[in-house]
Amino acid sequence: MRIVVIEDEDNTRIGIINLIRKLSESYEVVGEADNGEDGMRLIERTRPDLVFADIKMPQLSGIEMLEALKSKGHRHKTVILTGFSEYEYAKKALQLGVFEFLEKPITAGDLRATLEKAKQDLALQQIAGIPGGDASARLEHLLSRLVAQQDAIDPALLPTLAEQAASLFESAPLHLACVYLGDGYEANAAVMQKRLGEWLSRVGRYVVFAVPQEQTLVAIVQLADSGADFAGYAQRELLPAARFVWREAVISCSDVADLSGLKEGFDALRALRSWFIVIDGSKLVLTEAAVKAHACEPLPFPHTLESKLKIAITERKPAEAKRLFEDWLRTCFTGRFEPRHTIDVSVRLVTSVLQTIGELYGEEWVFHYQQVWLNPIMATQTRAELAEAFSVISNQIADIGQASLSAPYSLIVQKTVRLIHDRYQDGITLEEIASLLHITPEYLSGLFTKEVKSNFSAYVKDYRIRKAKTLLRNPELRMFEIARMVGYPDPKYFSRVFKEMTGLTPAEYQKLNVTG
Repeated sequence: MRIVVIEDEDNTRIGIINLIRKLSESYEVVGEADNGEDGMRLIERTRPDLVFADIKMPQLSGIEMLEALKSKGHRHKTVILTGFSEYEYAKKALQLGVFEFLEKPITAGDLRATLEKAKQDLALQQIAGIPGGDASARLEHLLSRLVAQQDAIDPALLPTLAEQAASLFESAPLHLACVYLGDGYEANAAVMQKRLGEWLSRVGRYVVFAVPQEQTLVAIVQLADSGADFAGYAQRELLPAARFVWREAVISCSDVADLSGLKEGFDALRALRSWFIVIDGSKLVLTEAAVKAHACEPLPFPHTLESKLKIAITERKPAEAKRLFEDWLRTCFTGRFEPRHTIDVSVRLVTSVLQTIGELYGEEWVFHYQQVWLNPIMATQTRAELAEAFSVISNQIADIGQASLSAPYSLIVQKTVRLIHDRYQDGITLEEIASLLHITPEYLSGLFTKEVKSNFSAYVKDYRIRKAKTLLRNPELRMFEIARMVGYPDPKYFSRVFKEMTGLTPAEYQKLNVTG
């Protein structure tokens, strides 16, 4: 176990170091300092397992040093050295997550017991996979694992650690608050966690920990005034403060009897969270009572809006499609619907839009956008996320429309060209395409020749020969295989058409274009 001793009284510091070295060879003193600033630099450099630090020192007190180190992510164990008159300071240190404190003068027995306790604690952490650090860090880690169901956590471990790290008493009622950050989690979680601690310290005891898998911060609170309304406090104070850090943060809260009910309480709030789709999380903290008060009505499928969307997309009017999507969101947000119904009907509406796009521009567009558009809607947790999902859809519809506007042909000819490219190997005919498009062959032939400046047969023949040229560059393919691959079952006929189009036989073209 690597140890650092920081004490401004030389005799005390030297005495502690000598005692440590006598007690066991497994205890290694890797550094010492006589003030808080030098001590902090020493800890940052040596990264010890255990630190002995005087509570009062020149330049930087023990508490100030601990606060600075904790803000930088250091998680070593700390033993505070204190005089009898400094007991209140020691209590403050314990609230910072100090492992233990020793009252001066320090006896060999006290020191031995403390070192043994630290040694055993470190060993248990390694076995359990709990990171080293002070009590608050270990408590946060255990709580995060508990609610995320990463593995089984013995709830009996929590009360003592919670009292040591955060002064949470097992017998007092607990309040639970979940702050969901969504896509803003990575950029804002650290600042939000710090700010939550500052706000909650004004009203009672607390611990705040992160659940990254849920993009959520969780606060467990015991109010100094046990009769106070925590949901009201969260509404008045926490919500505006949280949204100042991240504009789309939303908060839900509930009460739990004790730490053993934490997992159940967290799961209940997670199940409620989708109600932020229909309840404005910028104005209201979500509670079970708020959900029950949200009297629901059925959400009918918007057939008229669906028809208008199809017309807007067919006529390449992305701005109109965007406006219609905004109308749909207003319907969702101003009505009193269940979130599950809002999601289901939204998915059905977007699926219908995808079908229209597929009919106009090809099934490859549907394949490309199906997951991109539908998955975010199905995963939506808040109004902001649903609005963002529809914003992405609107923008990409505009991109598709712009791409089609830049195409040189009408939609009918675009579809004809695409069918030729998809089925040239099968001998697709003008009559077959006309039937698929529900128009006459004569109309299609005239329109195709007018726009493409080539008749249908000549275009198909040219496309097949271009494909054949590419295949002829592969010396592994035989001539009859290439002929069949471009839609000519008869290799002799393929050779005659190829020479007619290029002036070379397939074999001559291959000899000129294949090296080695």
